[in-house]
Amino acid sequence: MLLNFINVTLVFSIGLLLMNVIALAISRRTKFFLLTTLIELIVIYLVLYIQMPPKNMTALLNINLFLAIGAVIINFIGNVGLSAVDKIRELGQESNHKHARNVNVPDKQVHFLRRYIVVALVPIALWFIVGATAFVTKITSIDNVYESIPTQTKRSAELLTSAKDMPIALAPDTAKRKMQQKFSVIPNSNMYELDGITAQTVNGEYVYVATVEFNGFFKWLKNKYVPGYFIISATDVNAQPRFVKERLKYTTSAYLNDDAARKIYAKAPTYASTGRMNLEIDDKGVPYYIQTLYREYGVSGRMKFNEFKTAVLNAQTGVVKIYDANKAPKFIDAPITSSAANQMNEFYGRYQKGWWNQTSLGAKRDVKVPTDNGIYSGGQITPLIDSKGHLVYFTDFTSGNNDQDSALGYSLVDARTGQLTYYRDTRSGLMDSDGAISIADKIYPEKKWQAHMPILYNIDGTPTWVVSLLDTKGIFKKYVYINAIDNDIVIDGDNAQESLDDYRKDLAESGSNNRSTDPKTQKTFTGKVSRVALVNDGKTTIVNFMIDGQPTVFKIDADSNPTVVFLKSGDEVSFKANVLDQAKIATIDDITIKDLK
Repeated sequence: MLLNFINVTLVFSIGLLLMNVIALAISRRTKFFLLTTLIELIVIYLVLYIQMPPKNMTALLNINLFLAIGAVIINFIGNVGLSAVDKIRELGQESNHKHARNVNVPDKQVHFLRRYIVVALVPIALWFIVGATAFVTKITSIDNVYESIPTQTKRSAELLTSAKDMPIALAPDTAKRKMQQKFSVIPNSNMYELDGITAQTVNGEYVYVATVEFNGFFKWLKNKYVPGYFIISATDVNAQPRFVKERLKYTTSAYLNDDAARKIYAKAPTYASTGRMNLEIDDKGVPYYIQTLYREYGVSGRMKFNEFKTAVLNAQTGVVKIYDANKAPKFIDAPITSSAANQMNEFYGRYQKGWWNQTSLGAKRDVKVPTDNGIYSGGQITPLIDSKGHLVYFTDFTSGNNDQDSALGYSLVDARTGQLTYYRDTRSGLMDSDGAISIADKIYPEKKWQAHMPILYNIDGTPTWVVSLLDTKGIFKKYVYINAIDNDIVIDGDNAQESLDDYRKDLAESGSNNRSTDPKTQKTFTGKVSRVALVNDGKTTIVNFMIDGQPTVFKIDADSNPTVVFLKSGDEVSFKANVLDQAKIATIDDITIKDLK
């Protein structure tokens, strides 16, 4: 780590070293050059070790120029002082002190001062030039930075076929509450505290992992390691947290060389970091800290969204390895942490039409504002597992007008590749997450339960908000399913899968804006009708029937096929339907009844 920090120190000290070399060439004072340079480098090393300033290009240039100006001042004062001392010594040998007090500054010293003043103006001028360049580049680089976001647009997301294939997670506040209740299992638990919580998959199970951190400097000094971490199922409402005894020497709450952030900082001298580190666990239970690294676009202060690196720190051995984000080890679910995804969403929503458009004087055409109802990065990001088992970050966008509850779309950012997929269905208006929370909050007003972590799913072709209800202590109470188009369809339940089944039933009975007959997943059914029931609500006649060998109840609106009212037990029928995850009810649009003309 010493050598790594020396490397970082040299990167930040290029300007200082250059000024010192120029001063040496002018003054010819080798001893002064060596002594001041050594002292300056030691001071810079200590400051960098403690402060760890950002390593993006703008910061590197500014700090280098600042140190260069400092070196100019030190060399100027030092050389003037040493020249005066030398002259006094010289005159003391030739005459008395009275004559020495009347002597003028020699031409050689005047010549040195003039040349050095000219040299001193160079880093000062460069500092102003860099500042002006950064200001201009911040605006002119907008389009190039926007194009660095790997994006694609789709009309609707893939279907939520079951709560097993796409696990519906509990709000992390519930998991954290349970972990705090189990905190006494840790020896000397008063010396530690529960820190950040991270969603990930371990051995194929979607879980939350929470770090245990030192509760202050003296606690770290006494123990030197934390005894382990908590892990709990992210989807099982009845699951209890398990404390895993794995010693972590390098953590975010440790100090000096045991500080995980300092280890990563020293290993990547030319990359800047973004956001906090996540603790991820491999399939053997070994803990690693993950940090996203990036490079800046020129001196714009803006992140390049297609050049992410991932630092992986073994929390037990201290070994740090740097990978391209998409080539990080497979057990790492989020090589790109939520902070980077959040900045990507902000930039994507704001700058699609350039810099001027998003200002208060611009038209703000196609400007989208991420909502703040998530659980990561200040509330704008919510992690979830897609049907392929990949971790993605969900964010919905609104117009920014407080009077509107309409969603302009939503994004899913792949936590490994950084691919941003934007979903926007222009055929129908969707309620945003603020509206979903408002509805869920009012289901049990007397209990004062609060809605958390709204996520938009595609259920049988219908955009649907799934929200968790928690009590005032953060304990999970209910799942709530809310139709994002028809807000009158709201279902709540204790279990994600059972609530999903009930919601599908209500969708089928409503006959409103959806059908569970997505062509991509349709299957053909043929069989003999075993039961039939007609339901008329005064407006519509719905025919419910079952066929031999199938537990699903099929429903069809008589308006779509008038002859279906003549359906009876024993008829041979054929039709197409989606029966997702052995759904109890499925709606169909058409049916063929054998021998019925």
